[in-house]
Amino acid sequence: MLSRLLLLGLTLSAPRWTRAIPDPGNFLSPTLSGARPAAAPALARWYQWDAAWYLRIAGNGPQMGYSTYTENKKHAFGPFAFFPLYPLSVRAVAAVIPGAEATVPVGGAPAAGLIVASLIASNLAFVLALVALYLFAGARAGPAVARRAVLLLCVFPTTIFFSASYSESLFLLWLVGFFLALDRRWFVVAALCGALASATRSLGVALAAPYLLAYWQDWRAARRSEAPSVKPFWRDVDLRALAPVVLIPLGLIAYMVYQWASFGDPLLFQKAEKAWSRSFALPWVGLVDGISWSLRGWGHMTQPQWRGLVDALYAVLFLALCVPAWRSMDRPARAYAVVFWLYVLCTPQISNPKYPDTLISMPRFLLMLLPLWLWLARSRARTLLMLAPSAVLLVLYGARWVNGGWIG
Repeated sequence: MLSRLLLLGLTLSAPRWTRAIPDPGNFLSPTLSGARPAAAPALARWYQWDAAWYLRIAGNGPQMGYSTYTENKKHAFGPFAFFPLYPLSVRAVAAVIPGAEATVPVGGAPAAGLIVASLIASNLAFVLALVALYLFAGARAGPAVARRAVLLLCVFPTTIFFSASYSESLFLLWLVGFFLALDRRWFVVAALCGALASATRSLGVALAAPYLLAYWQDWRAARRSEAPSVKPFWRDVDLRALAPVVLIPLGLIAYMVYQWASFGDPLLFQKAEKAWSRSFALPWVGLVDGISWSLRGWGHMTQPQWRGLVDALYAVLFLALCVPAWRSMDRPARAYAVVFWLYVLCTPQISNPKYPDTLISMPRFLLMLLPLWLWLARSRARTLLMLAPSAVLLVLYGARWVNGGWIG
């Protein structure tokens, strides 16, 4: 509650600060120069960047806005990068708010009620995710660690996205729910959380890896506890525990079926990534290019170069932290950490060679590196070392965000 009250205070006060908070290079949200809900200026402060895409999709009925909005030829498939479950949850909340379901006109602003619905959906999902995180971390390491884990996610600079009109909070809910259920060996529940995660973000499909590893651990332990047998190993496979893994990709598959049925192409979400200049590359390419391209302007670095360097350094720092954390992770957590890093590092923004921010949005993506947050919370010293800079940056990031600046 205190962290959200801080964001509320920044929303009301930061626009009046005498020092300039937005990006000095004028890399500002397009919504600042476009249509905004004039009747609710405070709410409009949270109508920034990708929130516009999510609310356009949520505000346009059965087609979900996917066929309606294109900003230019480059972004012809842009909306398909935003998976449907979060916009659907916003629309569900909007159904009980008068006027919130009003269609968002092309180039126009959403109704204030729709912004309210999105903020309710995001914050409700975040609270539920924190409850699940407290239960999960508490069962693993006790209530003190659980409290610290919750605190870290509430104060990390990009925690803003958990309360904004973004899918981060909903994905975190399914992610923590997945690991909580997997820890208790509720395999069907874990797989259902995985399916909901893959309908929220494409990263959700990667949850099949920790699921299979958890099953393999149980299967191997059961084999060792039994008397030696000449039966083939597949005779000991417990299909009731293994079969639910097929549910995990169903969220993505359902989205692909929708794209194929409505637009004749099940891979529009991949074309959308290309429209946003993301391409597949070897894991080190984005890191190397992000640092080297940024440092070309050393001494006279532009704002894009500074952003590229900062995002690359976030990746380097958290990769480095994963090294000492590795030993304390169980095997499913290690599997998730590996697929997480492959996912974020192998899809850098390198299609435009003149743009130095190859690992754009890295500080936001790191919110989903759950095993590392648990490792940090296991130590009071590590928690304090993370909290001190996070609290300062949260104020700066929050002030920049409500003034339309880029933070991830």
